[in-house]
Amino acid sequence: MSDSTTSTETLVLLLTQHQEPLFRYIFSLVPREADARDILQETSLALYRKFAEYDTSRPFLPWAYRFAYLQVQKHREKSARSPLLFSEDVMDLLASERTHIEPRLDERLRLLDACLQKLTAQDQELVTSRYAMRQSAEEMMSRFSLSRRTLFRNLELLRQRLHECVTHQLQSEGLA
Repeated sequence: MSDSTTSTETLVLLLTQHQEPLFRYIFSLVPREADARDILQETSLALYRKFAEYDTSRPFLPWAYRFAYLQVQKHREKSARSPLLFSEDVMDLLASERTHIEPRLDERLRLLDACLQKLTAQDQELVTSRYAMRQSAEEMMSRFSLSRRTLFRNLELLRQRLHECVTHQLQSEGLA
């Protein structure tokens, strides 16, 4: 196997391992999910092109974040007319803060997964349909035979329960 093949395989493994946190980082800097997904693809290409310069003795994710930040900047330049973009100062602050709070966010996601498992199967399905599968309210109203008001009330109550569960777990583990 050539060095190029080994290098490519290493990059694919690292990107696969870190895709979710990298996407979350990008999505914290742009307002639209579709844009964040496009930027993630551009970031992956940039990482591929520069992977020979990566120092394997250093953590991959901070190195990848720098590329993602540059791709977000390029996206901002292309979309300069969009009124939904953050100011550059706000984006710099978000990027800086994101790297500091990443471990806490990962911990909260772990606890959220545990809290989701405590819900009934139907409640899990409601949450998954809305937030993971991104189903529209109309689809969900039909699927679950709920009125709009009941659907949104149920989702609000579930969000509150999950928030309370995560907060309680953080406190019980001494992480709050």
